[in-house]
Amino acid sequence: MLLKIIVSLFTLLIVAIAIIGYTPLPEGVQNPYKTQVLMGVFKILHFVMHVREYLGYDGLLNSIVKFQSEIILEGETYSSKYGDVEVKRTKMANIPVILYKPHSLTDQLSPALIYFHGGGWVIGTADEMDIKAYDYAKSTNIIVINVDYRRAPDFPFPIPAQDCVEVTRYILQHGDQFGIDVNKVGVGGESAGGNLAAVVSLALLNSDLPSLKYQVLTYPVVQGFNLHLPSYVDNNTTMPILTAGMAGAFLSLYFGLDKHKTDYYAKVISENRHISPEFRKSKYSEYVNVNLLPKEFRTPNKTAPVVTEPYDPQVAAKVEPIIINPLFSPLMAPDLSGLPPAYIHVCEFDILRDDGLMYARRLKDAGVSVILHFGYGGYHGDTMFPDIMGSQSGRDGFKTACDFITRILKL
Repeated sequence: MLLKIIVSLFTLLIVAIAIIGYTPLPEGVQNPYKTQVLMGVFKILHFVMHVREYLGYDGLLNSIVKFQSEIILEGETYSSKYGDVEVKRTKMANIPVILYKPHSLTDQLSPALIYFHGGGWVIGTADEMDIKAYDYAKSTNIIVINVDYRRAPDFPFPIPAQDCVEVTRYILQHGDQFGIDVNKVGVGGESAGGNLAAVVSLALLNSDLPSLKYQVLTYPVVQGFNLHLPSYVDNNTTMPILTAGMAGAFLSLYFGLDKHKTDYYAKVISENRHISPEFRKSKYSEYVNVNLLPKEFRTPNKTAPVVTEPYDPQVAAKVEPIIINPLFSPLMAPDLSGLPPAYIHVCEFDILRDDGLMYARRLKDAGVSVILHFGYGGYHGDTMFPDIMGSQSGRDGFKTACDFITRILKL
């Protein structure tokens, strides 16, 4: 009898997990079976997060932040075990970095990629993107600098951006000490890291330092003005690896809002109640106009969420000056001319798809050379671990990015 009860309870548990974790995937997503499992894991994590909060514990995001703050990054990285790339920790501008130098390089100065990891400016470390940085070094045969910038909530905007700018400045001033040709340096990153790469390119545009040669922006977030763009509406619930609510939570912490009220602020931001109606009608709205999108993406396929609650004036007072600051939102820069050539990767089923498409359009309109790679069937994060995720979009995106770098550098 006891065995039957245990088996029945276990069966119910499996069924409950399957129901909670099931996500109806959009037609056309790549490798749907493996993707279904991955999205199920993320959906279950969301469920666990809500249960924890209901029981009075810290939310999952804040728990991860607390856990990461206690990690000391030291010792050998995993990639150093391969033996074909010299990997070492050092500091540049007093910011920890990991430097990757392929053994195949000669004693001559080498081009370089300065890489900024993703994670919503809140989570993630340079160590967690160790293999990705190694892959860039190995595939392009150049030096890669993987930057461990400070993160929110302890270090909100503009500190992460300033860290990345200062590391880049340091390399452009002292790169020869690390075997780097300062006239052949570019920046790159994924998601929030893509934002930081675009920000660094803007910040150093008119400096007295050697010009950056290129920027690699993989599904970058480039604005916080409108979280109801068509890509947000269509992909918010179908691909839970990054939802509007999660984006709102990351933004709230990066803005410097109270981390103990992250759930509330995430809701306000994801519902577009973080700025005033007057601000939404201001000149800045033209930088986030759906007419900047290709015609097939200007209208969402789903019905946009109906918001009945008013905007929060206290939140608006805090975030509106940040939203129009190009150090946060490159899309808000009035003039993008003169920026280095850009590679932009966007994914079909990513809430940030329209951010990348709009930025590509504005860069082209400003006369900047742009390679736009559209990842059909892809989703947010698919280039980070493309083999694990089984994403051809991710594999193609990474290869195309490497081809772009080597072509720009004429390697």
